Amino acid sequence: MQKCRPRHRANRVAASPGRLREEIATIEKRLAQLGPDGDCGYENAMIRFYEQQLGMRRKLLSAGEL
Repeated sequence: MQKCRPRHRANRVAASPGRLREEIATIEKRLAQLGPDGDCGYENAMIRFYEQQLGMRRKLLSAGEL
């Protein structure tokens, strides 16, 4: 019987605010290259993924700046 894995990574190292800002800038640049609407299903999926990643990183950044 397999054990269920937790959904979070316990060994994940907290990223510095500078690193998070770099990642946010990189993701925003990639989103700008894709444009507001994807040309195909793959691009639409990538846009959704990048938007989710942006939200996660912005949340981490704001939590670290409190």
